[in-house]
Amino acid sequence: MHPLKIISILTAALAALLFLGGGPVCAGPDFIVVAHKDNPVKELPAAQVKNIFLGKERFWPDGSAITLIMNKNDDIHESFTRTMLQKSPAQLSVYWKKILYSGASMLPLAVKDDEAVKSYMSQHKNTISYIDADSLDKQVRQVEVTP
Repeated sequence: MHPLKIISILTAALAALLFLGGGPVCAGPDFIVVAHKDNPVKELPAAQVKNIFLGKERFWPDGSAITLIMNKNDDIHESFTRTMLQKSPAQLSVYWKKILYSGASMLPLAVKDDEAVKSYMSQHKNTISYIDADSLDKQVRQVEVTP
């Protein structure tokens, strides 16, 4: 096959993938998972983080209930949901509404940005959330996410 024909086919295939949403995802801001500064959990496997944020795992190792805080900063929320949960923000919203309407659980707390996450989290020990890596300060502690 002629090299130009191969390039043409590959270009068309790449364009189709991008058009259908199956192409590479642009890197969003760097988010980190955070917990209350006194929470003893220092690291969590990525699968466990996913289960926590999908409401499938609801208790810390000490038996206390986990309080989820969804950071509604558009860039951070999108980056987190696509990377950690393999869902779009819209898919996550539908997912949680189904859980709510089934009576299985309440919706997670949603706050507007990193500062609101840190403010709420500083007052509530059993919380977990995500913020922009640049927003990390002494109000919260990063939870390392392992493979």
